[in-house]
Amino acid sequence: MIAMRSIRLTKATALVLIGYSLVAMASCSWIWQAKMSMQQRPAMRVVDVARQIEMMNREVAAYVEALTRQESLTQAAPLWTRIQARQHTIQGLLRQFVDLESNFKVIERQIEHLRHVIEHEKQHIDPQALQDMVEWIQEDMEIFASDVHRSLQEIIAEQTNSLHRYGSAVAWLSVGVFLTGFVLLLLFILLSKQNRQLVKLASEDGLTGLHNRRSAMLQGQLLCAIAQRSRQPITLALLDVDHFKQVNDVYGHPAGDAALKMLAQLLKAYARRTTDVLARIGGEEFMLLMPDTTEEVAEQLCKVLLNALAESKINDELAFHVTASMGMACSEQGLLSFDELYRQADKALYQAKAQGRNQLVVYPS
Repeated sequence: MIAMRSIRLTKATALVLIGYSLVAMASCSWIWQAKMSMQQRPAMRVVDVARQIEMMNREVAAYVEALTRQESLTQAAPLWTRIQARQHTIQGLLRQFVDLESNFKVIERQIEHLRHVIEHEKQHIDPQALQDMVEWIQEDMEIFASDVHRSLQEIIAEQTNSLHRYGSAVAWLSVGVFLTGFVLLLLFILLSKQNRQLVKLASEDGLTGLHNRRSAMLQGQLLCAIAQRSRQPITLALLDVDHFKQVNDVYGHPAGDAALKMLAQLLKAYARRTTDVLARIGGEEFMLLMPDTTEEVAEQLCKVLLNALAESKINDELAFHVTASMGMACSEQGLLSFDELYRQADKALYQAKAQGRNQLVVYPS
């Protein structure tokens, strides 16, 4: 129960951390896109405005110079068209900058006034006054260019601070994702360990380390099905410790547990094939399932095992001996199901007990 609760808690924690990782990665992606977009926006627009102002300044000067050389308005018209196009370009670039846009409108009105004077009052205006008007416009454009440059510096400073904050956010989120991944790895290892422990608890006898009854029945059904398909012999032996209740009553339950452990060690020592299934299926009852083993070979092994058990003392502190009764059944061509084989071995075990114990009976006897 504790193990199951631990696994559920670990899984819930893992799901929370996975959710955090997904959110963190999405946030990193959004911040990075915002960062790249910011690098491409206002600063570049202001730089373009500065270039356009410089070019328009030259074009206004060229337009006025062309008219002062007594050229016709028709000949100067292309220059004016370029100035107007430049104005529209600058207006488009200044849409996000309200202060600069209002300042530029003042310059536009001055240029439009200059054009009106040249086209309609050229004959009545003093050339020096015209020159002063042009210089005034150029001076305002230089001031405007300075304002543009100052705005550019402010935007760059603001972007630098924002990019620094975004970079710090990405760094911290990256660290968080890394730590989350590390924690998830630890949780995965913990879950794997707990899963192995659950599998062990579900299939292993806690005292002897052998298969428990549930696992033994599943293994027996599987191995008998394989024997039926391959027509190979399979032998089942059931072992029951003689007078085990007396052992517990006389020597105590710890001594009885020690006897069961000793018997399990003997089974492991004599049935060493990886295909053999060793199990404790009851209090003092054990099972030995031997695939691809004939009755003759299995009978010899069981007799040797019984003799070794009768001659072995429990341990250095407990010098008494125990014996066991065994019943064995063999399906020479693997035609019997596990349930049938188990019933035959159980009948043989019952007969071994009825005949005086400490002996092996092979079905049919």
